[in-house]
Amino acid sequence: MHLSKLILFTCFLFYLDIATGQQIKIIAESNENTSIRALSCAGKNVVWATGSNGQIAKTLDGGRHWEWITVKDFANRDFRSIYAINANEAIIAAVGEPAVILKTNDGGKEWKIVWQNNTPGMFLDALFFTNAKHGWVVGDPIHNQQPFLAFTNNGGNNWQIKTDNIPILLKGEAFFAASNSNLFVWKDQFEPWMITGGTASVLYTPVKAYPLPLLQGNATEGANSMDCYKHTCIVVGGNFMHDTIAKGNAVVIETKPHIQLIVPKQLPNGYRSCVKHIKNNTWICCGTSGVDISNDNGMHWKKISSASFHTIAVSQNNNIFLAGNKGRIAQLNLK
Repeated sequence: MHLSKLILFTCFLFYLDIATGQQIKIIAESNENTSIRALSCAGKNVVWATGSNGQIAKTLDGGRHWEWITVKDFANRDFRSIYAINANEAIIAAVGEPAVILKTNDGGKEWKIVWQNNTPGMFLDALFFTNAKHGWVVGDPIHNQQPFLAFTNNGGNNWQIKTDNIPILLKGEAFFAASNSNLFVWKDQFEPWMITGGTASVLYTPVKAYPLPLLQGNATEGANSMDCYKHTCIVVGGNFMHDTIAKGNAVVIETKPHIQLIVPKQLPNGYRSCVKHIKNNTWICCGTSGVDISNDNGMHWKKISSASFHTIAVSQNNNIFLAGNKGRIAQLNLK
């Protein structure tokens, strides 16, 4: 592959509107009209990003300098999923047909196709890895209204399609490839949890399905993102065509002693495409109409910015990165 351009940012470009106590600063922008839908941190300082136009971005120093890469022969593809193993190794998945998963072992110079499927209707939505070896990929239903699921046990070099214990979705029920976060796998479990939207919005666990109290019924509504920490999971979504509607856009899931679905007392301020745990009881979510934070495990949310972002990643040392349209990557400083 070739490097289409190198853009090294040695200074922060500008600050976005913020609430008192938080600072969101843009630290990178692509010259391409690129929509970034996935971020992944490896350790403290390595962050990879991916999106449309075959674009990949990478920083090795916690966001001070960024390298922009166009994946050779894939300049017209939309990569909405990424998992960063380290500074040299990363795995990406392209939506649409043919569905492909690629891996690099040399920092993005060369990318190898490790899995490909030409089945009409294939659409890969998200990747999730519990460690450098074990990961999953999920895609929209293609046969008998069953989602596509495949897993790897060797760092993404080979993939095996899951054929048993696959739920049957309603017609029009699928996944949103909004932020690479509709899939979650607990480290002590093998099979994933999944959230859907559209005709219905449901949490699927390996044991049981739980209808979610979110906006649903239309193609633009439902759950978009899920993250979990200890005994708490938070799901966010809403209606991305009406992104300022602050209802039916979040649910807190307590997993112990049994699964309970709890509607927050104060919801996020609009449609939200991504949610991430930061530390302790603090969580963050973002969407096209702003960024919210919760300091009580998702029961109350406060808007801290009106800036538009699609996805979030949190590094090992709790640095918070956000990304969205026009190749824009930002860092959030919580004071």
